[in-house]
Amino acid sequence: MRRPFVLAAFISLLLGASACTERTKESAAPDQSACEELLGDAGLKWLESRTGGPGKVHTKSTDGLDKARSLFYTTAEKWDTDGTTAISFPSADVCEARVDTANPERQLSFRYGPSTLFDFPFRKASSTGERTTVPVNSDVVMTYNRPNHEGAVSYRIFVTCKIPGTSAGQENEIPLTGELTDTLTGETSTRVHLTRLLHSARVMAKTFDCQNNPVVPAEPPASVT
Repeated sequence: MRRPFVLAAFISLLLGASACTERTKESAAPDQSACEELLGDAGLKWLESRTGGPGKVHTKSTDGLDKARSLFYTTAEKWDTDGTTAISFPSADVCEARVDTANPERQLSFRYGPSTLFDFPFRKASSTGERTTVPVNSDVVMTYNRPNHEGAVSYRIFVTCKIPGTSAGQENEIPLTGELTDTLTGETSTRVHLTRLLHSARVMAKTFDCQNNPVVPAEPPASVT
C-alpha cells in the first residue's frame, strides 16, 4: 500500500507545498459561470434569498472548472499501487460569492481537488465532537466540523472518481473532494449546506468524466437536519 507516501504528501500540503500543475491550461481564462453551475437554479435562488435579492451577489471563479479537472487528472494519473511516486494534492478555487467585495472575509466558496484521504477510512457514521461523518452511499461520504471561533463551518464531500488509464483502485485511494465554506449567508441548516454541496459534486463528477459513474444524490440522508 502507498500510505507513507500519502501521509508525506498530506504533511507537505499542510506546510504549504505547491502543487504540480503541468496539465493545467495556464492560458485559459476561468469560467465565470462556474458558480451558477455549482449552485444550480435552486442554489442561486437560495443564495439570493439570503443576501438581499437578485443582483446583490458578486461571483467569480479564480481557477475555473477546466483547471480543477486538470489538477485532479494530474494527481490521479501519478498514483500507483506500489507507492513509488510522491504525490501532491492541489485544489482549485472554483467559486467565490460575495456581497461586499471589499470584505473578503464574508463569502461563500467551493474548492475542489483530489483527496489525501485514501481508501475512504471513514465510511461509518460518526461524530467526534470536532467532526461529523455522514456516509451517503458506496460512492459518497460527507463530513462537517463544528463551528470555529468565528462561527464558520467547513462542509466536505468525498466522491469516488475513476480516471481513464489509472491503476485499479485509484477511485478509492485518490477520490475527488469538494469543500463548501459559508461565512456569507448566515444559513444555520446543515442539511441546506450539504444539499448545495451535493449538487456541486454532481456537476464536478460530470465535468471530470468519472468512469465509474458515481451516484451522487440530490439530498443528504434523512438523518441530517
